[in-house]
Amino acid sequence: MVGNEGVKKGLVAILVVAILVLSYLLLKDIAIAIIFGLLFAYIFNPVYKKINTLIRHKNISAFILVVGLIFLVTIPIILLVPSLAKQTYETYSLLQNYDFAKIFSKYAGGDFADSITLHLKNVIGKIFSSLLDQLSTFLVNLPSLFLQLAVFLFTFFFTVRDSDKLNKYLTTLSPFSESTERKFLKEFRGITNAIIYGQVFIGIVQGLAVGVGLYFLGIENILILTFIACIFSIIPILGSWVVWLPVGVLQLMTGNSLGGIIFLLYGGLFVSSIDNFIRPILLSRQSNLPVVLSVIGTIGGLYFVGIAGLILGPLILAYLLIIIEFYREGKLDEIFRK
Repeated sequence: MVGNEGVKKGLVAILVVAILVLSYLLLKDIAIAIIFGLLFAYIFNPVYKKINTLIRHKNISAFILVVGLIFLVTIPIILLVPSLAKQTYETYSLLQNYDFAKIFSKYAGGDFADSITLHLKNVIGKIFSSLLDQLSTFLVNLPSLFLQLAVFLFTFFFTVRDSDKLNKYLTTLSPFSESTERKFLKEFRGITNAIIYGQVFIGIVQGLAVGVGLYFLGIENILILTFIACIFSIIPILGSWVVWLPVGVLQLMTGNSLGGIIFLLYGGLFVSSIDNFIRPILLSRQSNLPVVLSVIGTIGGLYFVGIAGLILGPLILAYLLIIIEFYREGKLDEIFRK
């Protein structure tokens, strides 16, 4: 009798493991699309509630939000990526053929100028080759990306429409006490908002501000430089200065003294200060994620899932930090006491 019971439990365990493995294999290629669908549903949930207050119909409200999101995010990406790839190649070719040694030789010895030029071109080559790889992969995988986009939009639609039901369902699965669960959700929302708005959104705004300055400065191929400025602005410590500083200095070196000085002042005084104006409006408190972990998360995320890792990397480490903090306070023990 005991033997039969053991066999039954073993079969159930095998069945559960098999279903989990098959589910993983089924979802692994679209996991990023699902995660971003959930993340965007969280970000745009306040907008959905305002629309639903006016229309009073969940399906129509969610559909309007999906259509708005398509125009806001996906259509610009589809339209801009080909131009971005073209400008990336043109800028890369221009910088590789540019005689930096001639400029540097005015301020340093010939050998030193050649050494700086060589190292600078190596760095430029690595940055632009990485960008070209990413953009080429995007263009080659367009059919697959459209399927991922469909998964993203479906996830976004149903999550934002049924957010209240989803929250109640997740509450029933929570192993924590009510007070601990409230604190966990508060920390979760706080650090998610800090990263999404305080790091990603503000970084994009700073990158776009650099693009506006490049436009008025008359720089060619501003799309790729603006894109690079947005990427580096999201990464803590680095920031938009990675673009506006060398562009401004290069303007000075090539004889455009007035334009270079104005652009450097614009970057140093305005672009770098944007977060001081926007952050207090968007966030009630600072992120608890240490800068070093934010940097590691961003870089690790880039290696792990590409550009999407700029958001996912810091978020994963932030959630890990929350779990470690709850463990340090002994609140994870509630799972085992229930």
